[in-house]
Amino acid sequence: MRVINSLRNSAMSMLQMLLSTFIGFAVRTVFIHTLGNDYNGLNALFTSIISMLSIAELGIGTAIIFNMYVPIAKKDTETIKSLMRFYQRCYWVVAAFVTAVGLILLPFLQFFSKNNYHGISENIYIIYLLFLAGSVSSYFLSYKRDIFYAHQKQYLLSLFDSVENIISSAVFLIILLTTHNFIFYLIAQIVLNCIENVAIWFYANQQYPYLRESNIQKLDHGIIAKFRKQIYGMLYHNIATFIVSGTNSLIISKFIGLASLGLYSNYILISNSFSGILVAIISGVTASIGDLLTEKNQEKSFDAYQKLTFVTFWICSFVASSLFVVMQPFIIIWLGKDSLLSLAVLLVIVLNFYITGMRKPLGVFQSAAGIYYENRHVPVVEAVVNFIASLVLVHFLGLAGVLLGTLVSTMIVYGYSFPKYIYTPTFGRKNSEYVWEQIRWLVTFLAILAISEFVSLSLLAVPNPWAKFFVSLLIALIVPNVLLLLLFHKRPEFQYFKGFIQHFFQRKTQKS
Repeated sequence: MRVINSLRNSAMSMLQMLLSTFIGFAVRTVFIHTLGNDYNGLNALFTSIISMLSIAELGIGTAIIFNMYVPIAKKDTETIKSLMRFYQRCYWVVAAFVTAVGLILLPFLQFFSKNNYHGISENIYIIYLLFLAGSVSSYFLSYKRDIFYAHQKQYLLSLFDSVENIISSAVFLIILLTTHNFIFYLIAQIVLNCIENVAIWFYANQQYPYLRESNIQKLDHGIIAKFRKQIYGMLYHNIATFIVSGTNSLIISKFIGLASLGLYSNYILISNSFSGILVAIISGVTASIGDLLTEKNQEKSFDAYQKLTFVTFWICSFVASSLFVVMQPFIIIWLGKDSLLSLAVLLVIVLNFYITGMRKPLGVFQSAAGIYYENRHVPVVEAVVNFIASLVLVHFLGLAGVLLGTLVSTMIVYGYSFPKYIYTPTFGRKNSEYVWEQIRWLVTFLAILAISEFVSLSLLAVPNPWAKFFVSLLIALIVPNVLLLLLFHKRPEFQYFKGFIQHFFQRKTQKS
């Protein structure tokens, strides 16, 4: 059942992300053509500011899910009810805090843009308040989503998200094409998100009727103490996550301008789309990993980690290499040559994509095991290094410098915190094993990237933009995968997945 749930969650999440990616490109294209690149940059900027406010959530959802694994396994509905009520009240406090801090930031909006929002015709304060309202409204309704995560039924949420995505995108396109009004677009976004969360709320009550019961006991003091410790640890992680990822948009807007932020957001839309698919695949197994860790078997856990790492590396190296080969030709046919960023910027985007992706396997074990308190100080160091490095390098390297600062800071967690606080305690192995393992993966990836780009440069003497795109796409699909196949076809992990896929199709054939 654990494997079936993981596959079902991953498959549905991946399909939902593919659908979201396709629709997202359609909406982004119309958005840029109807409102312009300055609005695109403004959207990215205010999204980052609201992300900053989301640190108030403190990782409550992750902690609640972790603490539900054991009561779910024991069918202890009373503890689950108590956890969900506690979760609800925590989110009411979070909503109040986000509202208060969000309003405090209002007078300082002019500080975040180099050109003081020239090119934006609507009132930026109204736009910002709509972003804030969208964030706050989600806290009152969305917490019941996590009951499905804890029960390994993420695929149901993916189904809800897919339906909402189709409907909302159709509404967005109609609004953009008929009104060219950003405020109407944001209002529709808030209303449709609320409708989806209300639907999930009622469905959760239907699937788990005990959530409607009013006789709810007080949460056990031992769970509360454990919860507080986890939240305290995750506070550092959440603050660091914002500073590492969120401040990039603020620095770009402040020192380079909204237009450059808009161009950068187009590249990030593409890379994040693939990153989202990777997250969908991996996050589908998080609850199953949590269930596995309750068995306290280090060998089984390490075997699962190796398989997960192998799949993650294959996806990350293939996608990152493909992005580097295909991105520029795609941007030209999508938005035109004026929307291109330099190859140096693209290279750092691709490297960030790879490093962030390769953190996912141990990140899954971290979430499943609730390891946040032990390494709470490391993300603060990461955040400080990121902010200072990006702030300094932007003056020398421009946009590439901002992203390079993120890459440098990310390596702190990747190379130090993960082996010391997750790898060794979870699997009982030496830190050095993890470090050398990741160095070997990185060298292999860089070789695949270099060979793919060399083949691309050798074959891309094509004048027509569409022909150049399709040739580059063909190279991106074939070259990295052929190299990966040649390198790893004898590895045990490859043989495991090969056998699994063969068995799966044999069963399908027998049933038909």
